[in-house]
This record gives sequence, structure tokens and C-alpha cells, in this order.
Amino acid sequence: MNAVRMWFADGGTTMAALGLVAVVLGYLIPERFLATRSAIRLLESAGPPPAGAVLDAIALKGLRRIGFIRACIVVAPLLGLLGTVTGMIETFESILGGGYITQMSEGIRKALLTTQYGLAIAAPGLLAERVLLRRQERLTRLVEAARLVQREDRSCVEAC
Repeated sequence: MNAVRMWFADGGTTMAALGLVAVVLGYLIPERFLATRSAIRLLESAGPPPAGAVLDAIALKGLRRIGFIRACIVVAPLLGLLGTVTGMIETFESILGGGYITQMSEGIRKALLTTQYGLAIAAPGLLAERVLLRRQERLTRLVEAARLVQREDRSCVEAC
């Protein structure tokens, strides 16, 4: 717990926002992986495809929160950049105030830490988003295939 406090203290207030983004991504990415996996397994299982309303629900459920994940991935490096600017402003203020090396180094440290954490949050998030988008494409193909099977079944019933 002490390490977390030090982490926030070293990075300043921007670090709290970065921590929130990290927590949100840490929840949403595994949740989306599990949701799309279960939907894909349901559609790939043997047996008749689900009814039309169920198919629509499966397709919509797979699309949920992908945009929010993307937004968090974009925001993380921007927050890091905000911390960089804040840290550099503190550095320049310390130079104007007499140039104490400890004050200057604290501002530079804050600038580098927030940039590092912003990128460290965004990079794996970006990779996870790409995997989730591929899973979503697969889920969309499976839903369309199931709808095609339902149409064929209906036309066969009507013709017979």
C-alpha cells in the first residue's frame, strides 16, 4: 500500500486519473474477452442456432464497451502528456525560483513518470483492443451465418 502512495505522490494528481483509467481497462478488457468467448462458444456449439431475438442480443452484447475501451486507450497517453507538461512547468518554476536541483529533478521525475505510465497503460490496452476487435468480427460472422441458416430453414418450411 505504501508503494501505491509513493507512486501517486511521485506522479502528482495526474497519476490518479491514470490509475482510474488503468482500473477501468483492467475490468473491461477481461470482461469483454469472457463475454465474446461465451457468445462465440454458444454460436459454435452443435444444435440449432438461437432464435432471431437471441441472435440480435448476442451481436449487440459483443459490441458493447469496445468504444469505451478505445477511448480509455486514447486518454491514457494524453493524461501522461498532461503530467509531462505539469512536471515541466514545475521544473521551469523551480528554475525561476532559484534553480534548486532537487526541485528541478522532482519536476522532471514527474514528467517522465506520467509519460511512462500513460504509455504503459495504453500499449497493452491497444493490443487487447485489436484482439477484441478480431473476436468481434468472428462473432459477427457467426451471427450472420446463424441468420442465414434460419432464413434457409424458414424458406424450406414454407416451400415444403
